Amino acid sequence: MDKNKYTISTCIASPPDREKVVYEIVINNEQFAEVNQETEKRSVEIYPKKDGAPWILELEELIDLLQKAKKNLK
Repeated sequence: MDKNKYTISTCIASPPDREKVVYEIVINNEQFAEVNQETEKRSVEIYPKKDGAPWILELEELIDLLQKAKKNLK
């Protein structure tokens, strides 16, 4: 994805279907992924785009987002 064409936001959230807080990754107001800690090891749920097209992110950018999630879910 061209960085000029999308906006990424992240937040710590407490969804009603989770016992622990999660780290949400949102692209252009559409949820891309959720990092949760419901089990002994953290897991990542990646959601499909509403229009069915694939998500395309730069590898380093995705790694940075996941490292931020890991840091914020201590």
